[in-house]
Amino acid sequence: MWTIGLLKQNAWNSLKRYYWMGFLVCFVAAIASDSLNGSSGYFMLSTPAAGMLQQGRLMLFESDLDSAAAGALVFGSVYCITMVFALTLSMLIYAFLSNPVEAGKCAYFYNARNGDSNFAHTFGAFKSGRYMATVKIMFWRMLYTWLWSMLFIIPGLIKSLEYTLIPYLISENPNLSKERVFEISRRTMEGEKEKLFLLHLSFIGWYLLGILTCGVGLYFIMPYHQAAKAEFYACMRAKMIAQGITTEEELTGVPVY
Repeated sequence: MWTIGLLKQNAWNSLKRYYWMGFLVCFVAAIASDSLNGSSGYFMLSTPAAGMLQQGRLMLFESDLDSAAAGALVFGSVYCITMVFALTLSMLIYAFLSNPVEAGKCAYFYNARNGDSNFAHTFGAFKSGRYMATVKIMFWRMLYTWLWSMLFIIPGLIKSLEYTLIPYLISENPNLSKERVFEISRRTMEGEKEKLFLLHLSFIGWYLLGILTCGVGLYFIMPYHQAAKAEFYACMRAKMIAQGITTEEELTGVPVY
């Protein structure tokens, strides 16, 4: 039986061996994630569409009613097209860049706790034979979480916790089918979601402290949080094997004799 205190203590003891490499991994993953917002924001501000939007706004101030109506129509049409393009661009960047890096980050911290802190694990999902499999499953994870979040924030949060194990599972064996990955994560997380939420909640004090340093301190806290999540996966991994949800051979894709 795991406890929050035990997981965090184990994470801290393990992290001492590779903290600065873990810091670099988190920093790279944060950059990959930030590119999602940056790229769509850059498009909104720098493309010709931005100029057209400004034109639409100016036309609304014209005294002629017909011109104002036409301006409003132009503005509305261009705005909608621009937003759809920006959203599509963001989704593509998230699916093909941010998601694989997130899976790589999970792989790095899980392997680092076992003594293998090779930075290359961060980009392991980009290797031939692993990339598209990782992209596909991580995309479905993102989509399902988003759809549940559309119902209300609570269902989205619950599903987010339920899908926590997916990046770790596919980083071990990207050949697992989408249905099987979601099944393993769902069954293993039964009775664990509330405790995982409390584990995340236990880091709030650290993150508030990081915010007080103009956000810079957040980067120094992330390795600790990620190491704790890796400890959590190690516990869940033992649980899924002990309860017969999966096997070592299925998890790694390597026959066990």
